[in-house]
Amino acid sequence: MTVFEARGLRKEYGRRRGALTALAGVDLRLESGRIYGLVGSNGAGKTTLLRLIAGLSFPTAGSMALFGAEDEKGLREARLRLGTLIADAAGYEDLSLWQNLRVQEVLLPTAQRQDLQALCDLVGLDRRGCRRTLRQCSTGQKQRYGLASALMGSPEFLLLDEPMNGLDPSGVAEMRELILRLNRERGVTILISSHLLAELHKIATDYIFLRFGSVLETVSAADLDRRMEERGMKDAEAYFLELERAARAREGSLLGLREE
Repeated sequence: MTVFEARGLRKEYGRRRGALTALAGVDLRLESGRIYGLVGSNGAGKTTLLRLIAGLSFPTAGSMALFGAEDEKGLREARLRLGTLIADAAGYEDLSLWQNLRVQEVLLPTAQRQDLQALCDLVGLDRRGCRRTLRQCSTGQKQRYGLASALMGSPEFLLLDEPMNGLDPSGVAEMRELILRLNRERGVTILISSHLLAELHKIATDYIFLRFGSVLETVSAADLDRRMEERGMKDAEAYFLELERAARAREGSLLGLREE
């Protein structure tokens, strides 16, 4: 089943002349039950894509479908099946993490009678940590709280923007295992952006490589491993850097043709 599809998806910021293009006509299809690694340098459009899927921003052009829904009402309803951790975890700074989760439980229609203790245990938030206010939390605790928020209502599709930021090595390992469990045991489809390509390589079933708002390539993990072996590459970072070098060379050639 197709969970998300984009056709010519474009996002610009600013006035028409001199507008900043964050996404430049993206075509993309995400299938159920996969873990997609979203890879790109700063400014590639990773967070913009996640925000468009989540309804936190709206496209300048193109179309998208979420769980088959394309119209405004259908997209709004389909987003109830989403869980998102994009940028900083949202909440009331002076409430405890537990209180913040209680507020979200009341506000989110799909989270009625949520077992909050089980949710906190799942993401590694102990009782002492849950008593801290959001303002008092470390970056790692906020990431765990943000993931707990994203999992409210048992979403079918999870959007994670740099979820391992601020975690120590043991926290990164725990996050990795949690993502795998959500996918394997609950069938959750996951789209995850990260600069930690070595970590992505341990969990992703597919990769989407972005550059300046355009998709350079989509590839399965099996095909990526085969290509890296054929080219004598030791990791996914080397493969991505080669893709970027090839893209720069093409851009330079096009620029030379225009100048002629």
